[in-house]
Amino acid sequence: MTTPPERPAASGPTGSPAGAGGNGGGPSGGGRPGGGSRNRRRRGSGSGSGSGSGSASGSAGNSGQARAATGGSGAKGGGRAGGGQGGKGGGSSGQNRGGGSRSGGQNRSGSGNRRPSGQGTGRPSGDRGDRAGGGVGRGADAAVAAPVVTRADRTAELAEEATASANRRKALLLCLAPGAALGVLLGIVLAVVGLPVVAVAALVLVTVLVAAWIWRVAPKMVLASLGAMPSTEDDDPRLHNLVDGLCASMGLERPAIHVVPSDVPNALALGRDQGSATLVVTSGLDRSLDLVELEGVLAHELVHIKRNDTVLSAVAVVVALPWAVVRGTPTGADLVHDLVGRGREFSADQRAALIVRYPTGIGSALETMVAGAPVPTGWPPADGRVAALTRWLWVDPMAGDRAGAVATGNLDDTRVRAAALQLG
Repeated sequence: MTTPPERPAASGPTGSPAGAGGNGGGPSGGGRPGGGSRNRRRRGSGSGSGSGSGSASGSAGNSGQARAATGGSGAKGGGRAGGGQGGKGGGSSGQNRGGGSRSGGQNRSGSGNRRPSGQGTGRPSGDRGDRAGGGVGRGADAAVAAPVVTRADRTAELAEEATASANRRKALLLCLAPGAALGVLLGIVLAVVGLPVVAVAALVLVTVLVAAWIWRVAPKMVLASLGAMPSTEDDDPRLHNLVDGLCASMGLERPAIHVVPSDVPNALALGRDQGSATLVVTSGLDRSLDLVELEGVLAHELVHIKRNDTVLSAVAVVVALPWAVVRGTPTGADLVHDLVGRGREFSADQRAALIVRYPTGIGSALETMVAGAPVPTGWPPADGRVAALTRWLWVDPMAGDRAGAVATGNLDDTRVRAAALQLG
């Protein structure tokens, strides 16, 4: 008997023979449909087409491997698996035949019944790549949720920095004003005598020297006029302890602490910058207020230091001194109030209430000051015109003036500020 010639194996889209293993190895299934396959069914009975899944790999085209459950042919990731589907990342698709699988054909069961099992979609990694026996698979690379990044609200901090820069610039301009006035007078005299070049040089030189002198001397001059003495931790332990804690919370260097001998509870702050600031308190402040109230007043003054109000305050007093000599001390004090800015005490109260652990402390402290005994000696607590000009630099500028009516729109009045904090 003559042996019939063998039929050549059909080649799939990738050029591999039908029934080629997913690894590119030997054949895994014969080639005859309708139960003529050389492979024996290892499981189950009936015509059932093998349930398998072809997994879609990444867009680089890595090949996945699927095997049919009936011993049918395995296929590369191009989507050739008995009863399954899949695709290379390049997007090739195909359908398989069980039993005697042919690449690119339809999947037929061993009994010859045609059972299409889906089409390979060749989707990129991360999309659905498999549908086998009603099951749904996902790509090898799972989508990773992006982490949620939260940003701290720095609006208040940026506002404080802007205020500090503005106060520093304003203080520099105030320092230049007296020097420029003296330089102009001297320049006019020199120009009249026929020395115009020398007049210009004198104008510039006098302006710079006087401005530098005011900038360096003003805080020390005002501090000396108050008669304040340095304080140590042994003298006022509660005061120093509260200042240390507040400075750590506000990111400030610890200021020097000076005490003015006076029974009136009050405080102010001076200094060229945050690093050289001095906190001045009266001896009656620690005695008159409880711990929460004292913390509120100290926070109020530290806000002034952080905003560079201290250098502006000292420069304003020195600049207003000639005007006070000519027009009187009350007029000079009002000029200082205008130069440092009306409403600055009110603003410092609001900011201090957000810093301390107990926001009601600053309001309670102001009420205690308002309800205190009248000050027979007036305010400020030291003699001299320079000390008298510091009235609107203290946390309670109305000390010694309780009988006066509240000025319309004066937000720095202690009674107005106390009422505002109670409402807040």
